[in-house]
Amino acid sequence: MPRLSVEDRIREAYIEMATQANYRPQSPSDGVNSGLHEEAASYAKRFVAEEQTGKFHIGISDYTTNRGLVYTIEAARLLCRGLLAGDHAQKPLEMAVAEVKMQNDRRPGLPEELRGARLG
Repeated sequence: MPRLSVEDRIREAYIEMATQANYRPQSPSDGVNSGLHEEAASYAKRFVAEEQTGKFHIGISDYTTNRGLVYTIEAARLLCRGLLAGDHAQKPLEMAVAEVKMQNDRRPGLPEELRGARLG
């Protein structure tokens, strides 16, 4: 079986993120649905180009999410070091999930129409 290209791996990750997490960051804001595979291909190209610069724009944290963001960013830095650092990345990711769950439990409930809404 041939080894997948970097773009193929990113494209697969995007499709999994869209189907499992209902999150599509490359989804057009104009409401036109170009198709998940085309969207994933566009995202993969953009992601690889951004990765080659060595800089990723992620925005500014919210007070309620900044701890989770710190854990996630540090895990991402570990993942950038490669396979040997991957073992160390798991714990900060678990900490980020726990932090998000704790903040979600403290947050007032979302209105019914927003529950399960697609992000992106």
